[in-house]
Amino acid sequence: MKILLATESYHPNIDGGAIAQHRLVLELIKKGHDVAVIAPGPRFRNIIEKDNGSTVFRPCSLTLPLYMNNSYQFSPVPIRYINHVFKTFKPDIVDICSPYPIGASTLILAKKYNTPVIGSIHMLPENMLSPFMSSKYYPYMRKLSWSYLVYFFNKVDQATIPTQTGATMYQEQGLTVPITPISNGVSIDTFNPSNNGKYLREKFNIPKKPIILYTGRMSSEKNVDVIIKAIPGVIKNLDAHFLFCGSGGGYKERMKQLAQSLQIKDYTTFVDFLEWEDYPNIYSLADLFVMPAEAELQSIVTMEAIASGLPAVVVNKGAVPELVNQDNGLLFEPQNNTDLANCITKILSNNSLKKQMSENSLKLIKKHTMSYVVSQYEQLYDRILNAS
Repeated sequence: MKILLATESYHPNIDGGAIAQHRLVLELIKKGHDVAVIAPGPRFRNIIEKDNGSTVFRPCSLTLPLYMNNSYQFSPVPIRYINHVFKTFKPDIVDICSPYPIGASTLILAKKYNTPVIGSIHMLPENMLSPFMSSKYYPYMRKLSWSYLVYFFNKVDQATIPTQTGATMYQEQGLTVPITPISNGVSIDTFNPSNNGKYLREKFNIPKKPIILYTGRMSSEKNVDVIIKAIPGVIKNLDAHFLFCGSGGGYKERMKQLAQSLQIKDYTTFVDFLEWEDYPNIYSLADLFVMPAEAELQSIVTMEAIASGLPAVVVNKGAVPELVNQDNGLLFEPQNNTDLANCITKILSNNSLKKQMSENSLKLIKKHTMSYVVSQYEQLYDRILNAS
C-alpha cells in the first residue's frame, strides 16, 4: 500500500502529534508499506529526505512566529509542490494530520485525484492557540478554532483520534464523518522498567529522594504551574524532589521564577529535552509521573511513563483519565494544586500502594503497543480502499 502522510509538525519536532506520526510511519514501513511524508522543511527551499525507508518531502518553509520560541516552521503556499508529490508518488491513500496549509493543500489535491482521505486528529484549540491563552480575546478565538477544526475534518472520508474521549469532544462540536479511536501507541521496546538512568542522575545532580517527574513541552496549555504550586504541600509531608524535563523558552523561565518565589527552588530540577538515546532513561529515575495538562487528546508522555512502570497522577479532564484509573494512579481536579499535592503524598507515602500501581501500569500499557496500533490503521486503510 502506498500511503502519503501530510502534517505541519514532524520528526525531529518534539510534540505529541509529530512523535505519534513518526512512530506510525516507522511501523508501517516495517509492515512492508511504501510511505511518504509531506512536512515543513528547515529552510526556504524544497528538499527531500530519507528516513528509515520512508521519503520525507519538505516544501520551502518559514519560521512560525510567536509559537514555542520560534522553533516551528510552516510552508505558506505548498500546493504546487504537493501536486508534484501526488504525480510522482501516486498514493493509494492519504492521511492528513493537521488543518494548516500543507494539510489543506493535500486535501484539495486528494479530492482532485480521487484519492481516499483519512484525517488523523491530534489537536485541540488550546494546542493551536498556546501563545494567546492569556489574551482577553481567547474565548472568541477558541470558538473560531473549534469551528475551523470541525469544518476541516468534516471534509475527509473518515477520521481517527487517539481516544474515545476525543471522539466524543469532536462529535459534540459537530463532527459528522465516521471517527475511529486509535491510540497513538508507545514502543515498549524503548520505554520499559529495565532502562537505567543512573548516569543522568549524576549528570544533572538529581538527589536520591523520591522523584516526581514531568516530561513534555513547557508551554502555557500544559499547566506546569499547578505542579510548582503543589510542591509546598508535598514537601511538608515528604522529602521529595521534582524533575521537569522539557523545553519551552519564556514559559519555562517563568516556572523557574515561580519556584524561586515560593522558596522551593532547591526541591526542583529543570532539564531541557534530552537526546533520543537518553530520553527513555529519564523515567527510570522517577517514582511517580504527573500530568496537569487539560487539553490532551491522549498524552504520549503519560503512556511513556506508564510503559516505564510508573504510577501516575493526572488531571481529571480531557482524555488523560483514559490512561489512569484507581488501579495505576490517581486523578486530581483541574487547577487544584492542593488536590494534586494530596494525591502525590498518598501514593509516595505507601510503598505497597505504589508498587501495586506500578504493576498495574505495565498491564494497562499492553493495549497501546505499536504493533497493535499499526494493525488498527491497516484495517482502517483497507476498509476505506475497499469502499472507494
